[in-house]
Amino acid sequence: MAGALIMAARAALRTGAGYVDLAMPESIYPVVTGAVPEAVCSVYRENSEESIRRTLEAGLERADAAVIGCGLGKLRDSVCPAFFEACRIPAAADADALNYLASLKEPLPLGDKILLTPHEGEMARLLKTDSMTVHENRRESALKAAGMYKASVLLKGPDTLIFTPGREPAVNRTGNAGMARAGSGDVLSGMIGALLAQGMELFDAAVFGAWLHGEAGDRCREKYGIRSMLPTDMIEMIPAILKEC
Repeated sequence: MAGALIMAARAALRTGAGYVDLAMPESIYPVVTGAVPEAVCSVYRENSEESIRRTLEAGLERADAAVIGCGLGKLRDSVCPAFFEACRIPAAADADALNYLASLKEPLPLGDKILLTPHEGEMARLLKTDSMTVHENRRESALKAAGMYKASVLLKGPDTLIFTPGREPAVNRTGNAGMARAGSGDVLSGMIGALLAQGMELFDAAVFGAWLHGEAGDRCREKYGIRSMLPTDMIEMIPAILKEC
């Protein structure tokens, strides 16, 4: 899904990442490079696990931080194992990376450099439960996922919850229901990836990223209304907010 990759990349660039390298299959290269000319594109053959592995290893070797999962779709089972095996840098895992982890019979220990960013449905799949249980037990669900996967967790939704083992959870108060659209999570992942690449600690990047994402959403609500605002509108709000900060 090229759109997810494009939104994550544009959000990362607007949040201050100086060099964004996008790993993608050959089939979507023309669309992506036309939409994000500022990014570098590392292309792999989607039917070749060797090509995927080499592309990811080379990219991770050069990078300060990473984002995995945005728009992977059916490629998740080829890309995610290679990524998690090679990744030694701070990274945010979203969308199809979370679905990959949920598909495993046993939880994969990820380590303290990985941030999981599920919404309630994705969290339910990670915990092998249902969305209502997660909704009614958000704090407990985040704590359980952090323990199962040995990772940090950002549970999206009303009052986004950020948890890192050994620290008190943080709760974000910005944001609104107009952000509950496909693509909003990709924007957040790009923001957090950029903050990590600029040297923020994982917990701080998650906390500030959640606030920035929600603040951008609130400004979109004021400008466009809750029904008409789009995830791409939030990206365009980032520069003014960062300039004020």
